[in-house]
Amino acid sequence: MADKKLRPKYQVQKIVGDKPKEVYGLEGPKMLSTDPDDINSPFVLMPHKDPAAFLAMIMYARHCEKDLAKEIKEWLTKVAEAPPAYGTQGERNRRYLRLRSVGDILL
Repeated sequence: MADKKLRPKYQVQKIVGDKPKEVYGLEGPKMLSTDPDDINSPFVLMPHKDPAAFLAMIMYARHCEKDLAKEIKEWLTKVAEAPPAYGTQGERNRRYLRLRSVGDILL
């Protein structure tokens, strides 16, 4: 299996008002997620496809302001109630989290 590294995987548009900001539109330069050469690039989390992303979003919600935390909690509740749809990274993370949890059992 090839080493997994942070790399641009998604194209992201910033919404300003009701229209995508032109600089990030399809006609102009693209904003790539997780561009290791750009510290301002976004990092895309998909909690429905990756249990590690789900846990990361919980941690984020615990440490942000109340109104945003409420919206994230409502969204994650819907994600938690939906059937799982693991992506390839999500499946690897699911196995890792389960194995790590078993390893946490103190005998």
